[in-house]
Amino acid sequence: MACLAFGAIPAVAIRAARDFSISREEDCWGNWSAPDTLDTLMAIMTRSMEDRCRSEVKGLLEGLFGECTKIEGASEEECLQDLFGWFVGDKRLGALTARLASAPKEAMLWAGFYDGDPRGLNQTALEAFADMVDASIVHPSTVLGRVVQKNNDLLGCRDDPGASTPCFKEWRMWDKGPVVNFWTGASQAFVHGMALRKQSSVVAVLNKGLDRMEKWSLHDSVFWNYELPTLGNEVAATEPTDFPLQLLLVDMRGTCEKLAMWVTERLEEQDIVSVGIWLSIKPIICIDCAEGQCHLDEALAARVRSCLGVDGSLSSPVSPSCPRFVYTLGMNLARDLPWFPSQR
Repeated sequence: MACLAFGAIPAVAIRAARDFSISREEDCWGNWSAPDTLDTLMAIMTRSMEDRCRSEVKGLLEGLFGECTKIEGASEEECLQDLFGWFVGDKRLGALTARLASAPKEAMLWAGFYDGDPRGLNQTALEAFADMVDASIVHPSTVLGRVVQKNNDLLGCRDDPGASTPCFKEWRMWDKGPVVNFWTGASQAFVHGMALRKQSSVVAVLNKGLDRMEKWSLHDSVFWNYELPTLGNEVAATEPTDFPLQLLLVDMRGTCEKLAMWVTERLEEQDIVSVGIWLSIKPIICIDCAEGQCHLDEALAARVRSCLGVDGSLSSPVSPSCPRFVYTLGMNLARDLPWFPSQR
């Protein structure tokens, strides 16, 4: 079976002529060529931030630049250009950036694991579970993830308006501010890394509530705001009948019925027809793992492996141990299209 062909999201075309009704002084930099020093790059990207966010983003840029220059054949100039493009929202994925996001095993997504969780659902437990399903969490198992973790996961930028202040004011359509641009590019790089490994499935282990008003809501997570939209965009960029990727969710809050519906809707925001066809062929599998019902252990890992057909133990498509959820609206819109796949 062919694997989903992930690739870079096409860049928004840069207009040849600028509207000079907005002065250059409002932009963080005067042109689209990267600064020639790291210090200048850090200064312009953090100029609108408060102290805590500024410190974390400077550390992030310094760490990424240091790791980039270690790549064989990479020059400081290339690394500065890649980082500059990344942080101003250029959607063309730099080759050096992608290499920083390469995972040692198949990538597993996650949200909501932290030290002090009452169920012990911290990153140590998550990493152990990833090993059980022969996967690695994209953060911090990659170079990119480790640099982010070293800089407090950019939590100091959570409520900082400077994090979402665009460098180039006239191109707000894609320049959403340095931190937003960073997370968008990082998610794109992680998804591209999955493509390089020709992953046929993606597991996402989630330990966040669905209430938007909750302090640590799923809606405030990197998974929700960046990784899901990136996945939806990549699906939309493929051939309409070539969607073999299986998405499996493990819901540590036991809300699969609602979670699967919301994840479907989030994915369909990118392209309702393409995503609808994909999820009609490969419905989302969601395993409830509420407190007192199951644990992040070998038994759960065996169930995940069985649902994905790992070790030759594929469960039946109608197996109650692998609940499949079909909420998609896009399938209904696409049924009359000539290339819609037959379900017979």
